Amino acid sequence: MVILTDEEDLAVQAKLNFILGAKTYDTYFQGFHCAELTDGVVTAYAKSEYMAGVISAEFSSELAVVVESITGERVTGVLVLPPPASRR
Repeated sequence: MVILTDEEDLAVQAKLNFILGAKTYDTYFQGFHCAELTDGVVTAYAKSEYMAGVISAEFSSELAVVVESITGERVTGVLVLPPPASRR
């Protein structure tokens, strides 16, 4: 398991902003946090259950490519969840 550092998380966010454009990024990725990479699966958190669903459906491939480029680890899947209860 690779837990992404704060710097890696910020790098993921910056690359997503660059790839998707500021308008799309600001619409869907506010409150987004990329947490870990376990057995090729990225676990990330969105600000709501709705946004988690949208990010999963629309932006999983971009997220996988970005995390792979930051960590150097192979990414085979993406899991975007609503925020954990402790972060709400």
